[in-house]
Amino acid sequence: MTNLYLQEIKSELKLALTKRNHPLKFCVLGTLGSENIPQLRIVGLRKITDDFKFTFYTDKRSAKVTQIQNNPKVNLLFYHPEKKLQIKINGIASIIKDIGILKEQWLNITKRAKKDYTTMFAPGSKIKSPEEITYLKEKNFFCSVEIKTDTIEYLKLREESHFKVHFHQDINGWVSEFLVP
Repeated sequence: MTNLYLQEIKSELKLALTKRNHPLKFCVLGTLGSENIPQLRIVGLRKITDDFKFTFYTDKRSAKVTQIQNNPKVNLLFYHPEKKLQIKINGIASIIKDIGILKEQWLNITKRAKKDYTTMFAPGSKIKSPEEITYLKEKNFFCSVEIKTDTIEYLKLREESHFKVHFHQDINGWVSEFLVP
């Protein structure tokens, strides 16, 4: 029975990649910042594999890249408000270094999206006004991050009773157990 929940997670997340305005397209990424202070931000899901590896893109100068390099343990938090479904992913992030993969990903994003990776100054840099943002024509700071899932939590909010299922992998695949929500 719990495999049905794992299938629902997978199908909803894959649907988020193709259906416009799907609520799971964007999620909260949690990393550990300096002084062990958690850092949260929204990222756009770009890819999910059948074995729950997630990919998102970022500027390689961003704080999240440094934080991942210092501590690759991360969280992703998704929420579907209509279905009252929360999906929490714990995993290990890695920065993609393969030039071929990066080139292919770069070619598959829109011209407007490419612009986000060409700012003269790094994300989070202080500026006096938005008009100071300048874009480079011949250089980009595109970066891809992959997260290998360790655990998944499925929380369904229902009027009669909420329920939660925890998934982790062992040598036989995904194992599940119910938790008190």
